[in-house]
Amino acid sequence: MDVLVSNLALLGYLPPLLLMAVALLAAINLLPSTHLTFQIGRLIGIGSFLILLGIGIVVFTSGPIVSPTIGVGEIGFVARFDALSVVMSWLVILLGTLLIQFSRNYLDGDPRQKVFFLRLYLTIGTVLLMVSSGNLWQLVLAWIGTSLALHELLVFYPERSRAIRAARKKFVVARIGDICLIIAAVLLASDFGTTDIGMIRAAAASALATGVIPTGAAIAAILIVITAALKSAMFPFHGWLLEVMETPTPVSALLHAGLLNAGIFLVVRFGELVFLSTPALILLIVIGGFTAIFASSAMITQSSVKVSLAYSSAAHMAFMLMLCGFGAHTVAIMHLIAHSCYKAHAFLSSGSIIEYVRNTGIQKLDKVPNPLQLLVNIVLAIAIFLAVATALGIDVTKRPAETAMITIFMIAVAYLIVKGTTGQAPLYVASRTIGMATLVTIAFFILEVVAEAIFGSAVAVYPPLDPTTFTMVIVSVIAFALVMILSVYLPILKDRPAWRTFYVHLKNGFYANTLFDRFIDTFRLAR
Repeated sequence: MDVLVSNLALLGYLPPLLLMAVALLAAINLLPSTHLTFQIGRLIGIGSFLILLGIGIVVFTSGPIVSPTIGVGEIGFVARFDALSVVMSWLVILLGTLLIQFSRNYLDGDPRQKVFFLRLYLTIGTVLLMVSSGNLWQLVLAWIGTSLALHELLVFYPERSRAIRAARKKFVVARIGDICLIIAAVLLASDFGTTDIGMIRAAAASALATGVIPTGAAIAAILIVITAALKSAMFPFHGWLLEVMETPTPVSALLHAGLLNAGIFLVVRFGELVFLSTPALILLIVIGGFTAIFASSAMITQSSVKVSLAYSSAAHMAFMLMLCGFGAHTVAIMHLIAHSCYKAHAFLSSGSIIEYVRNTGIQKLDKVPNPLQLLVNIVLAIAIFLAVATALGIDVTKRPAETAMITIFMIAVAYLIVKGTTGQAPLYVASRTIGMATLVTIAFFILEVVAEAIFGSAVAVYPPLDPTTFTMVIVSVIAFALVMILSVYLPILKDRPAWRTFYVHLKNGFYANTLFDRFIDTFRLAR
């Protein structure tokens, strides 16, 4: 029976291998027809989803499954399917299949459409290999392969200089991340004596329980965080993400809804390891928290729909990394899934946004509440959360990290209520806003409970926070509260000279991207 289950895991290799095979056949002109290339790719996408769905049923009914090693010793390919890799595989193949169909119409008539398809298939295939990796070296190779395949999509239009420039910067950032991941893999293999990811997670959990933490593993945890931050376009290396809009829209959707998520996946996959290092947790909180506040603020200053969506993606990725720093891995993954679906739809429908806004007559409201109204709305948000949590039997004070996360979410709900009840808002608008806030709160808690039930031991549990990390968590909550208050009173501040100056700097991303451009240009001239 165990042999049968292990061999079943080998079926997980079929989706990526078939996609790569089609890409190879198209590249050497054994599939001369673009339509045939599309039809085979779409068929493989649908079939792959059914295969992964079957594997997922086995995993959720019988537990994780691991395939036999295809290779020699510790070097080889191992497919590991647990709740995390199954859900991620479902997400990747579902979005990938939708993008294949969308690309058929979007690039219809383009003479290089077949080239686009083969690059798209290769990218989706390497991502599937990455999320199902059970071996360190497979993970590293798939991680690098995903980046290289994406690079070919980013430079699909070589005549577009801005696209080439953005791809070049992405290439540099990705190679730095690759080096960090390779060093981390070497340190982990050396300290734990294995390259099996499941055994490394178990050894890290044991080290955390005993308090005997290998130095190499602690360093590897920091390197993994750095790799994830670089992959997910954290400040100050976020600039390339804003400039990849010269690529076809399906590439933008694939990037923002899929490949940026790799950083969060990496941290969650090695959650027990990251918990070994307090500096790694603090780094997640600091980088994630700052980038989330910066990107979400810069987003509202942009006039371009796609650039605004890019800042939105960076903010969401940052918030998820911060949640990982809190230890809220299950919530981070649920956020990842929801964001992927939303952002894919947002990019694929971005061309109709301006027309929609014009037709609906959406206007910006500049009314602000007085301090008493603000306080009442905050109290109302807290009351809604406590009432829903009590009704569902959830103790919001059970874990400090979870309490902090819920507090930040309450701040967001309070902001929603403020916007809907400020000034002379009609009664039906205020009541709908409060009703929507209640529904959002209910959905939040239900999703959290469902996530914990689905992922179980596939992700690391909340760790007890040490004093330093706990202090950083509190600082993060206070920072989000201050930003919310600033956003509420922004309309009365925007006409002041100091705010106008700050607005210009924020709109330009504090010139971090400009400085990175100069660094790249200087390096090229030096060569």
